[in-house]
Amino acid sequence: LFSCRLPILPVDVHVHRTSMRIGLIGKKVTPDAAHDLLQALLPQDARVIYNFHKGLLRLGQRVCVFDKPRCNKCVLTDLCDYYNTVVKPQSQQRPV
Repeated sequence: LFSCRLPILPVDVHVHRTSMRIGLIGKKVTPDAAHDLLQALLPQDARVIYNFHKGLLRLGQRVCVFDKPRCNKCVLTDLCDYYNTVVKPQSQQRPV
């Protein structure tokens, strides 16, 4: 798709996972539905879509990994639903 310079967003496992955690899509959204939802958020510009895909792909491969996300290495924590609802509250709890 990218080699043809088409403005189409592929949603692989990394893009799907990071989009859910960040809060761009709901937790129960399928990859097929995610494609339509994410595509609608972006301008129909092949370069923008490519950069969006590449950014989320790398984030999902290196930081927002499946098993144990490395939130301490993420630049999107201020915007991230997962960080702000799961990780941050846990780190603020103090032992009694």
